[in-house]
Amino acid sequence: MSNWLGKKRNTLESRPAGGLERSSTPTPGHPGADPANTSADGNSLGGRSGLLSIKVVDAQNLALAPGDRLPPAIERALQNQPAASSAASQPSTAGKGGQRQSVQRRPCWWLPYLVLEFDRNEILIDAISGTVSNPVWLSTTQFDVSRPSEISLQVYLRAQEGPAYAANNGSDPDKTMTDSPGGAGAKKTGDADVMMGDADRYLGGLKFVPDFDDALTQNQLCTYKLVGPSLSANIRIQFHFHPNQGSESGSGLTIESFELLKVIGKGSFGKVMQVRKRDTGRIYALKTIRKAHIVSRSEVTHTLAERTVLARVNNPFIVPLKFSFQSLEKLYLVLAFVNGGELFHHLQREGRFSETRSRFYAAELLLALEHLHSFNVVYRDLKPENILLDYTGHIALCDFGLCKLNMTEDRTTNTFCGTPEYLAPELLGGEGYTKAVDWWTLGVLLYEMLTGLPPFYSEDVNVMYTRILQDPLRFGEEVKPDARDLLVQLLERDPRKRLGSEANGAQRIKAHPFFSKHIDWDLLMAKKVQPPFKPAVASAIDTSNFDPEFTSEPAMDSVVEDSHMLSATMQEQFVGFSYTSPGDLANGEAGRG
Repeated sequence: MSNWLGKKRNTLESRPAGGLERSSTPTPGHPGADPANTSADGNSLGGRSGLLSIKVVDAQNLALAPGDRLPPAIERALQNQPAASSAASQPSTAGKGGQRQSVQRRPCWWLPYLVLEFDRNEILIDAISGTVSNPVWLSTTQFDVSRPSEISLQVYLRAQEGPAYAANNGSDPDKTMTDSPGGAGAKKTGDADVMMGDADRYLGGLKFVPDFDDALTQNQLCTYKLVGPSLSANIRIQFHFHPNQGSESGSGLTIESFELLKVIGKGSFGKVMQVRKRDTGRIYALKTIRKAHIVSRSEVTHTLAERTVLARVNNPFIVPLKFSFQSLEKLYLVLAFVNGGELFHHLQREGRFSETRSRFYAAELLLALEHLHSFNVVYRDLKPENILLDYTGHIALCDFGLCKLNMTEDRTTNTFCGTPEYLAPELLGGEGYTKAVDWWTLGVLLYEMLTGLPPFYSEDVNVMYTRILQDPLRFGEEVKPDARDLLVQLLERDPRKRLGSEANGAQRIKAHPFFSKHIDWDLLMAKKVQPPFKPAVASAIDTSNFDPEFTSEPAMDSVVEDSHMLSATMQEQFVGFSYTSPGDLANGEAGRG
């Protein structure tokens, strides 16, 4: 998803640069199952695609953590609007004759909100009535299903009222932050940290892999236990899976299947737009790539490699590919839209992170890199610009344009690519490199998060290269002993001695005291560890974390004038690019769309 958030540090390649610029700115289903292995374990989804409808009704017995109390803003709201919660969803007479009753869905900002997620597609849902302990949401959401994935529900209580609510007094149903197909969503204004911010209280959550063949849960309103401060908290939900049949298959996707909303990134061979899928209303990032450009620059292999990696990986900390399709002139990648901002944006704003926060991000990235390495993929371009934060503060690794496939344990490659500040010594020396290059970049990233700058940084690139090859590591007082020891081992110039270089090397890194004293890897992989920071995000369509230079442009699928340059032989290179479900990969070729 080449650089769809900003242009900070240039990525180097031995081929012509083509990256997009990103702006800176009862237990249901299979609890605890690994979505990546679900089909092999017997989940009925397998290679099918379709639509998943999830209805969230209400929750009971929610409570704050022991010793915590209601935020003052919530207490004031409850005192000033005692009847608002019950009135917000009361039926009102519609029409002259008054024969029909309609429900006015007014969001109650002072009641718990819900973050609903499926395959990294996140929806923020506001309560419309109830109490702090027993909120009512009555919200139905549809998701596109292209592979097995978890359903995740996380419940929070805001710390204070946001400016959008203050302006509308929570009374305009058209301004609701509850996302629904075709709805406009809420737009954040001013300082929206209070919309969904770091001080919000966590009230409980639920994660499971749904079993779409389980007649006991399909279409049944069921009560499930929430894991959180209250031992008796539960939530009522209902889900239904509708598999695609024949003409419903996603292989028929075209650009007309999407409403183009905003430009969020732009580069020499295409752009990335925020889009809404017309049938489900889900928000995605659509990356467009001009075929003629990548053919002329010998980029076809790398572009197809990016699509292949994105389609195969299934990891909670990697931005997933939902669909890919093509026209005569362009390739299209449809990816999850992650709008909590890139890590670079937050690091620039804060200067550096605490050790706790740095460790959290490094640990989730370690799991993402470990997953890629298990597929014999080396990432090669780890940096804060390629790491996004989601609604709840977890990371999502993106931009796989420089990844290298088929990198077995004993294989090396010599392509000169990456970002200058993050280049490993063996890459600069031209001696060939292995997967261990990713552990060097993880060390550089951890150092930058802890101190604010990469370890060998210089504005003069040649001086920086010399420092990478020769200078000793230097640490300030902010880098504690365990962190120093880990950095020394990750930033070992001899890749054969570098921590993680051996087979199954990620386990050695996990066992280092910097991580092992603090991280439960099973809980982290299940996303059951609450992030130390939660970004300010108003809704699923919020683009405030993207550069206005891009978002102010009209979103359109521009006409390609040089399409006549593509011969039938050139077009043949793109056979099999389209993707709608794991079955496309299993068959070795997707639709020729």
